[in-house]
Amino acid sequence: MAPSFLRTVKVENYVYLNPYLKKIRLRGDFTTLNFNPGFTISLRVTPNDLRHYTVSCADHSKKAIEFVAYLHGNSVGTDFIRDLQPDDQKIKLAVLGSDKQYDPTVKKQLIFGDETSLSLMLSFLPFLKRNDHQFIFYIELEEENKIIPELIGLFNYKIFSKKEVFNSVESIQQLPLLSNQEWSDANIILTGNVNSIRNFRKALKVNDHKGKIYVKGYWLEGKKGL
Repeated sequence: MAPSFLRTVKVENYVYLNPYLKKIRLRGDFTTLNFNPGFTISLRVTPNDLRHYTVSCADHSKKAIEFVAYLHGNSVGTDFIRDLQPDDQKIKLAVLGSDKQYDPTVKKQLIFGDETSLSLMLSFLPFLKRNDHQFIFYIELEEENKIIPELIGLFNYKIFSKKEVFNSVESIQQLPLLSNQEWSDANIILTGNVNSIRNFRKALKVNDHKGKIYVKGYWLEGKKGL
């Protein structure tokens, strides 16, 4: 990573949305960055470990950014995020940029994910509103997290329980949206659990989806540091 892509930032504040989700605000100089939807940063959590997070928003001065982290289980990444406190001064951050998942020319947009995708969805929301898209968020969540989308200001979303609809191609094919021809050319962004993504992508292919499908897995059960 080139030095110009590195930042030393500090924690300005944080809030626990519940025991499993923590919204963190980092202060630093981000004025040279263009925060398109899906903009990703990487935090150095140990000398040998990095964790990637999507920026949910940046303030107008670009002197502060926010992201929502999912605190799941016990790992060096989770422990690092859980231990972050206001005025922690020497947080090492690398700028990774955006994958260009957002296409402003496509009228219909569907974004799929889980707890690890909430920051991504927040980053998309103002662009989807500003450019008058038809959009929907499909979110698979644990029971204790089902209130979070409303709490953070998302709308036009549908919540699914974990390990139900998206654990099989056949059940995904039953979703009304997949048989709706008006959405057959929508821009589809699949994130979060790799297994759910694979099933969703197969269902779209079986249904001969004509729009673009973007895939970015954030985690896979039993695999570290995806």
